[in-house]
Amino acid sequence: MLAARTVTALVAAVGLGAVVSAIAGAALGLGGGVDGGIDGPVSGRQPAVRDVQALADGSCDLATVEALAVRHPGVRQFVVLATGSFGDTHGSAFVAVRRGDGRWACQIDPLAARFGKAGTRPLILRRSGDGTTPAGVFPLGQPTAWDGQRFGVFGNRPDPGVRPGIGYRMVRPGDCWGARPNTATYNHLVNAPGCTSPDEWLARFGDVYAHAAVIGANLDPISGDAPGETPYAAAIFLHRHSYTSGGATKPTSGCVSLDYDGLTTVLRLLDPALSPHFAIGPTSWLRSTA
Repeated sequence: MLAARTVTALVAAVGLGAVVSAIAGAALGLGGGVDGGIDGPVSGRQPAVRDVQALADGSCDLATVEALAVRHPGVRQFVVLATGSFGDTHGSAFVAVRRGDGRWACQIDPLAARFGKAGTRPLILRRSGDGTTPAGVFPLGQPTAWDGQRFGVFGNRPDPGVRPGIGYRMVRPGDCWGARPNTATYNHLVNAPGCTSPDEWLARFGDVYAHAAVIGANLDPISGDAPGETPYAAAIFLHRHSYTSGGATKPTSGCVSLDYDGLTTVLRLLDPALSPHFAIGPTSWLRSTA
């Protein structure tokens, strides 16, 4: 529940992450989505160190990443979800990481992404149900479910191989994500089998929620789960595309979507040791403001 005095804190909190010490070492593969070991023998006088996987010659937008890093120095991994303007529903997604030597590198090249049917909008200006994707810099969410499980990724299919510490929740029959503004369940995962719109009964979404990462927009603290509070956003995820009968991708109601293979690649890269954050919005705004 969010008191009025914490609205400013909500804005200030966007993009915060724990400062992670710079480390250096040999680059490691993902090993099917989990941490690998250290290459070669290590003497007792030489501490084992772990660097991160990156492309040798990636083509992602590192200029935007470097601009974001100035304002979010504790973040070592950005999932950049960018559009050309606030009104666009099409855009791109890529992942970049700050290596042990301090340089930023691409972990994947850009993928095609879909955004809200009304584009994107800065979180503080957004309201639930307006059809926009919240714009800003948000951590990977770590909500606590009704049964006490903390998680950052969930799905109607088994764990695709997320890293230890991310937390994967296989959807339970009763899982319902509250999206009814100014109620106690707003932006909470509760036990309510068969819940109806605007709440989201996760099992009903099938393979659209085959896997989904929780984007930490309007989480910790939540505004809108008590009378009189502003309902900025609820149920904001990175999930799989929805398609028309002709096979074209659809815009979302407020999330960001990717194709299945691209989605699972991104989810396997998320590394809790790197304070992963989602940077969402028009490229020019991400560079100058977010």
